[in-house]
Amino acid sequence: MRRTDRGQTVIDFGIGAGVFIIAVGIVFAFVPTMFEPFSTAAGSSPVVADRTADHLTGSMLAADPATPSVLSAACTAAFFGTNESLGDTADCGFNASEPTGDLLGVDRDVNVSVRNLSDSPTTGPPVTQTVDGTDYTLTRGDDNPASEVTVASRAVMIEGDQYRLVVKVW
Repeated sequence: MRRTDRGQTVIDFGIGAGVFIIAVGIVFAFVPTMFEPFSTAAGSSPVVADRTADHLTGSMLAADPATPSVLSAACTAAFFGTNESLGDTADCGFNASEPTGDLLGVDRDVNVSVRNLSDSPTTGPPVTQTVDGTDYTLTRGDDNPASEVTVASRAVMIEGDQYRLVVKVW
């Protein structure tokens, strides 16, 4: 028998089997993580929190839709209830007296707050804004989560100062 007539050698089989086992291992390791964002707990919703934060910073509170994350001071003050009449004069396009969930189109409990950029999104205190000599805390919505909370945050700028807008959904 000549060497060229031989079929698959043991080394070829070993390499092929090793590559197959590694490929199957990679599939079993990474396929579950592809579906993880869609299989969260019943009370949490990363999509709702993320889209709500995008809506607030991109259009609802933005001074100009061409520059998202630069918030209008008047619309921000109206949204957080510091001075609702400012929202009327700035033509913000929303009625600040509506409940937070209805205003944002969210059918879950939601809390929106503005925090210092250096603070943690979940533990830092909300920013205080002074309007007409009165201090107001920039937070809106229920802050008593009954279940698991999903948090989304965006870096924003209000009157040249940088802050973090935090949206909590449960």
